Amino acid sequence: MRRKDWYGYHIERTVEPKTAILLSHRSELFESYVHCNIDLVLSGHAHGGQFRLPFIGGLIAPNQGLFPQYDAGLYTSGSTNMIVSRGLGNSIIPIRFNNRPEVVVIELLNMDC
Repeated sequence: MRRKDWYGYHIERTVEPKTAILLSHRSELFESYVHCNIDLVLSGHAHGGQFRLPFIGGLIAPNQGLFPQYDAGLYTSGSTNMIVSRGLGNSIIPIRFNNRPEVVVIELLNMDC
């Protein structure tokens, strides 16, 4: 399966493993990952939206602009799950507002055992 998204990047899944895990810096390409049947995407880059507004979420994120769609947390579409970490660093502006840094710990279990 091969798809060219509007950024010009290519994502290709050449084999069909039981589980496909993708480490990606670009959470805004989530729809491409869904199209390629990636099971789990681990992502960041959005810095949690840098500034977070109560009940709204992130204010701005790299490559997503104002009010980013994929700024932090778990996103699911079909069988694809994407976890977006707010991370530890900053982006263009060296401060965070209402946006605590985080390290995400994920435990993968073999459900066949």
